Amino acid sequence: MALDTNMQSFLAKGEMSQELAIELFERGGFIVFKNFEEGMEFGIDYKSWNVAPKFIGLKMIPPGVHFIYVSVKDAPRIGFFHNFKEHEILVRTWSKENEDFVDDVSDSVEIQRIRANLKNLDRNLGPYPYENYRSWISLSNRISEKTIKRLQPKNKLGRITGQSEVITKEEEEAKQSSDPSKMFVVDRTKQTRVRYVDTFGLPIMNVKPGFEINFSEVPQITLADTNLKRAGIDSSERLYKLLASLDNDINEFLGEFQYAFVVFLMGQVYEGFEQWKRLIHLLCSCTSALVSRASLFKELLMILLFQLKECPDDFFHDVLAKDNFLVSTLSLLFANVEDTSGVDSELLTKSRKFKAYLSKKFGVSFDLPED
Repeated sequence: MALDTNMQSFLAKGEMSQELAIELFERGGFIVFKNFEEGMEFGIDYKSWNVAPKFIGLKMIPPGVHFIYVSVKDAPRIGFFHNFKEHEILVRTWSKENEDFVDDVSDSVEIQRIRANLKNLDRNLGPYPYENYRSWISLSNRISEKTIKRLQPKNKLGRITGQSEVITKEEEEAKQSSDPSKMFVVDRTKQTRVRYVDTFGLPIMNVKPGFEINFSEVPQITLADTNLKRAGIDSSERLYKLLASLDNDINEFLGEFQYAFVVFLMGQVYEGFEQWKRLIHLLCSCTSALVSRASLFKELLMILLFQLKECPDDFFHDVLAKDNFLVSTLSLLFANVEDTSGVDSELLTKSRKFKAYLSKKFGVSFDLPED
């Protein structure tokens, strides 16, 4: 309980007391890497480094959800989420040959051996970067262990990578065949090998099972929606449908929204950006939900504020606002909040303040163009 109280004080003031530092050393988590190579990139949450020769991991990790990622030279990052418990030791083994984590999990005997040897290992363990912890919390406070288990790829370690593991369609079918070798045999009776190609003659590739992120399916606009006799399309029913698939758990919805952004920003996984955009578009085109789900939209504005506050200006202009996507969708949201009857006064105030902040920070107008 003391750790929670001292941590809340740190998050509020940004100053770490000596008492909290001692507590974190004694009760914080550890991550230990085996076979790590000098010069590899290692990152946790909002901070990354190129590791020194004797680096074997991190200490004093605050309990809660964290995103760990690594890369070799210019290779795509490989990352995973983990919800650290107090004094937990997490061990991961690196394969130099495959440039990936080994699919094994340390047993209790190895964990106890490492725990007994922590004092000797201490000099090779870097401290968690607490100077970035408040930024991380603002980007991840809705991501829970439930969110991680629901969304993470189904491979053994829940690894996430920007370079998806892929498999050809013929390899996929061979795995399902009672005699896979027949798929690739060429003889007198079968003079061509089975090959699947697209309209451009390229092999049809699918993401290898277990490596796709299990994002929620965002309901699409139907033909009936497009035929509605009104000025614009209200996506509230689509939002309600998505929320229903999550047992109307707003925290899970917002957790997925944050998860998608973190996977893109830290993990450099484009599919995270695509899901984030899909959710943004859905939310910004709602009207009646602004009244019935006011608390969701108030939380959304706070999360968006932190996400856009943490990203550099050039990142906003070059990536987030590319093709005018973010400016046009947020302009629609601000207009809907202003024009929808019965909108909560607190939501209206938050929307106006957020709009003014974005206009000033990025030098962009968030007003819808006149008809």
